[in-house]
Amino acid sequence: MKRQIILRGGLPAAAAITLTICLAGMGTAAEAQSATSSSSTGTVSVQAAGKVTWNPNAKPKHVKSIPGKCGKTPIAEASGRGPITLRIDETKSMSTTYSKSFSVNYKALTAAVGWDITKSRSITVSGAKEVPRGKYGVLKAYTRYSGKQFDVYNPVEFKWTAKGVKAYKPIGVCYAFSAR
Repeated sequence: MKRQIILRGGLPAAAAITLTICLAGMGTAAEAQSATSSSSTGTVSVQAAGKVTWNPNAKPKHVKSIPGKCGKTPIAEASGRGPITLRIDETKSMSTTYSKSFSVNYKALTAAVGWDITKSRSITVSGAKEVPRGKYGVLKAYTRYSGKQFDVYNPVEFKWTAKGVKAYKPIGVCYAFSAR
């Protein structure tokens, strides 16, 4: 089984177009064969490990960037038996996810991490991949995240209420392709 991971997010338009053409594996229009497509617009409910609640006194401290990651649950999928070109074209609404539950002042956290934690972001999923003759291919799209790690301190109670919290902002898409 062959598996490829392709990252996309924050690329210039020309690079995204080139990436899509490379993914499709089509050198000429004549090579483009029948296509299967997944197209829709919707909201994805992400099961985050943590939940944020309001506490006007709690503030984030020791904020630092952490490596980005790809989500574990597919947000879009296309599959079929080759020869075929699998296509995914969807728009999803994604929210910030957290590694654990905690209470914090939303405005303070928004200022500390550098993005509005209360708003969802629209992620456009657009990709294609050629499936060779005799193979069954699956193209899956996952949310790509950038992250920040921080601790939460409550000065009124003089205590740390959460340590090592990770917040992930949706920034793009990761693709995984397998053919067997």
